[in-house]
Amino acid sequence: MSVQPLPVILSRPHGGMQTPSEIAHNLAITKQDLYNDCDLWVDELYDFSHSDLANSAPTTAAPNGGPGVLAVTQMPIARALIDVNRPLSALGHPDGPIKSQTSYGKTIYKTPLSSAVEQQLIKRYWQPYHDHLAQTLYEHAGQVKLVIDCHNMAQRGPSAYADAGRARPLICIANMGDADGAVKPEYGWTLCPSTFARQAVEIAAELFGDLPLLEPDAERPAPAALLNVPFGRSYILAHCLSPEAAATFQRETGHTLPPGIMIEVNRGLLVGDQSSETEMAPPNEARIREIRRRLYQWVGRVLELLDE
Repeated sequence: MSVQPLPVILSRPHGGMQTPSEIAHNLAITKQDLYNDCDLWVDELYDFSHSDLANSAPTTAAPNGGPGVLAVTQMPIARALIDVNRPLSALGHPDGPIKSQTSYGKTIYKTPLSSAVEQQLIKRYWQPYHDHLAQTLYEHAGQVKLVIDCHNMAQRGPSAYADAGRARPLICIANMGDADGAVKPEYGWTLCPSTFARQAVEIAAELFGDLPLLEPDAERPAPAALLNVPFGRSYILAHCLSPEAAATFQRETGHTLPPGIMIEVNRGLLVGDQSSETEMAPPNEARIREIRRRLYQWVGRVLELLDE
């Protein structure tokens, strides 16, 4: 009997390290800066077809690896340069879709980009990401049960962020709601129900709570898992799963859009207590294997919640 892929579509927007040729000559930052702004090794962490997952519970896996997923949308360009998880309405903001500073406040370009170059980058790199993700939803209408936006985050808030220096949880789950997962007035809807989101947090805390940070800070211990803290909203999922998108999807396919959820893994679990000056290093394969196994278990268990 063949093993079916998980009924999941993955978005992996921040794991790239490439630089578009259009702006390479104008960079004022280094590869190291791109590295420290990157969701490092995210393609490996969320690889649910990996051979390490053979015969793994709680979901059925093939003898030679995990079952994989229905589809993956992945961005090869460094997020410090083009961020598909930011809306076009934020063009011109330092932390917008075309950034002008890193997470640590470093100026990215020798000379500011012209609006013509920004529009070119949007057309060639930003828009295709969203188009591909939407295409996968249509291709798997009636099959997909969950869309997951897959990330990892620095152990402490980077200096240019609102939570600068603060300890972050081992796992952050986000559904666009408040700290309990309930609808926030400014949005009027959530990516998934509050009960489901809270249960996803509980499962994450159970699976990751005993995994120690590589460089723990006794004065700022990390919670195991939090809901919508420090990140509460995925623009990517808000865009492709919006009520407007859902109405169009229903009309055109006869199916409902699946719920979505964002997950962030603390990079302190696999990289250490990172800063803007952290040296580039090979992936910590042992930790990546362990985190991948637990993420796979998390996905399996949250899918079971949807079946209940």
